[in-house]
Amino acid sequence: MTAEEKGRIVEIIKETDCLKPPKGNKGSRKPKPFYKNLVCAFDIETTYIKEINQSVMYSWQFELDNKMTVIGRTWSEYEELLDIICENLKTAEFIVVYVHNLSYEFQFLSGIYDFKPDEVFAVDSRKILKCTQHNHIEYRCSYLHSNMSLDKYLRKMDVPNKKLAYDYSKQRFWFTPLDKDEIDYIINDVKGLVQAIKKEMVLEGDDLYTTPFTSTGYVRRDFKKAIRPCRWVRSLLPDFETYEMLRKAFRGGNTHANRFFAGEILTDVKSADRSSSYPETQCNHTYPISPFRFVDNATVDTLQSLITRRNKAVLVEVNFKGVKLHRYDWGCPYLSKDKCSSIINGVYDNGRILSCDYCNTTITDIDFKIIISEYDIEGMEVVKLCYANYGKLPSVMTDLIKDYYRRKTELKNVDGHEYYYHKAKEKLNAIYGMTAQDPAIDTILYEDNEFHRKSENVSRETLLAENHPWLPYQWGVWCTAWARWELERGIILAHDQGFFVYTDTDSVKYLGDLDWSGYNQEKEEVSKYNGAYAIDSQGVTHYMGQYEIEQTYCRFITLGAKKYAFTYYNEDGSESGVRITVAGVPKKAGAEELQKAGGIELFKPGFLFNAGKLESVYNDDPEIKKYEIDGHVIDITKNVALRPTTYLLSITAEYEELLSDREIYEKSIRILDIRPQS
Repeated sequence: MTAEEKGRIVEIIKETDCLKPPKGNKGSRKPKPFYKNLVCAFDIETTYIKEINQSVMYSWQFELDNKMTVIGRTWSEYEELLDIICENLKTAEFIVVYVHNLSYEFQFLSGIYDFKPDEVFAVDSRKILKCTQHNHIEYRCSYLHSNMSLDKYLRKMDVPNKKLAYDYSKQRFWFTPLDKDEIDYIINDVKGLVQAIKKEMVLEGDDLYTTPFTSTGYVRRDFKKAIRPCRWVRSLLPDFETYEMLRKAFRGGNTHANRFFAGEILTDVKSADRSSSYPETQCNHTYPISPFRFVDNATVDTLQSLITRRNKAVLVEVNFKGVKLHRYDWGCPYLSKDKCSSIINGVYDNGRILSCDYCNTTITDIDFKIIISEYDIEGMEVVKLCYANYGKLPSVMTDLIKDYYRRKTELKNVDGHEYYYHKAKEKLNAIYGMTAQDPAIDTILYEDNEFHRKSENVSRETLLAENHPWLPYQWGVWCTAWARWELERGIILAHDQGFFVYTDTDSVKYLGDLDWSGYNQEKEEVSKYNGAYAIDSQGVTHYMGQYEIEQTYCRFITLGAKKYAFTYYNEDGSESGVRITVAGVPKKAGAEELQKAGGIELFKPGFLFNAGKLESVYNDDPEIKKYEIDGHVIDITKNVALRPTTYLLSITAEYEELLSDREIYEKSIRILDIRPQS
């Protein structure tokens, strides 16, 4: 680093004032940081050395508020930069540095700096939200802040310096000359990141103190402000016994493939998606709005009375005996193997229970109704039961949800309002995650250069008390339960009027022609009544919760949940290229690989995806400290080796056996009459 560069760095720091800290937290013993009014960014470029399964940094770049870009090639050069910065900051003064995917850079930084426990804030093992270094540098993760890739974030913010193309396969080291295109690439990443953060701050009226650390922080801030007057909400926060039942009852979206179609290439598969499914349930359905009360010596009659006659919100731990589907042809069994325990003689359909002699599960009244509608059950025994009153969510909460929905709808495809459209959409999608966050979530501690869970030493009950939840966890549990209820209605329609093929959270894929008009008319009326609708820029009214018909698949094949491939019809009626959805395989690269290999016909067990996917290997104590190549010695510290990996398309032996036995069913129904012969 030249003397001129050092002088410019010092000048930028010295001439920049600190922001005024906000009021509050008077009782905190920890001194407030004084942030220099600078937005900085840090990034590294690394090379994977296959022979030793290690990665090394070959370039780092540091952006000071779009006033100066510093590039270095070694860690000693970076430490020199930090020394210059820290020497020119007073006590408690900090420089905020954004890093896109701080968790990755942290692994390398921890090889040159011994982070203390109170300097690291992790939201999960090896998932770093922020950390501090030398009492003056505060790194923040811009990936967790934006919840999107750097490329997508820079494009969404429409900043001048967007991400450029780069050849990652080329091996580079600290001594490798970088050409102009390579330098432009590494500079654009940090310049663009600072531009994006600064632009977002201006648009949201934030500064370094008020900018949320996570993408959900924006909606959390809005909701906390809105719900503050509703003091009665705090009375609903569950005690530990209720919390334990809620955790067991919590379940996400219903995702499943019809076993009778698995592995078959189907033509003209249609798809209907439920509009804003989770927000719709929050605006149009009722939720527990009183503290839960436990019932001693509860019976099945007690349970049924609370649900059918008294219309209560119920949590129940129940034993089922002699369980079997009403209809053998039912393609989406509801009881999940993972949500049940003590199962005896279970027969499973890719993780769902077709039948069993006995099982134990904890469910809501909504789940109970779905289960009773799908299964014959010889006997039931109530183990534990509690209930609450049903009522609407606070109007201040639903008004905010409807406002997000209105802004998202009105601003879609409106030139000049792209940012506000995306922000409203993000907030609308983040509402559910906020309500469904585990209030006793584990605290991650970084001690002795290792990550530990606080629950290793304290109980979940203690965690629940220490985390100070502010929203009733049951609202998140009921949100997904109501969404599964509405999805079940779509699945029933597909079974009754056509052939159910696949479902995922808010989508139903099917064969045949279904009449959604009755369902959609009902949703129009209830959404009108509750104000859960909005008018777009073209004057079209959109109602939450309606099933909207998506583009028909030309050909479609599934091998189970989150595992399918398809083609569309092009505008001229021809068939599009293959697209895929496979958990663990990049969509675009995987689809291109399958297409190149021969197309959708090869989507079967045994197909190996290479698809450019990388796996992370954490080298916490590299056995090789120095590596010699091309006459140069490379120092190797802690690192993350990103090495290519593959994905083998497969199904379990249990599922394969189930699929091979379905011929018994096929002889007696007319599915074969409409299924194309492959």
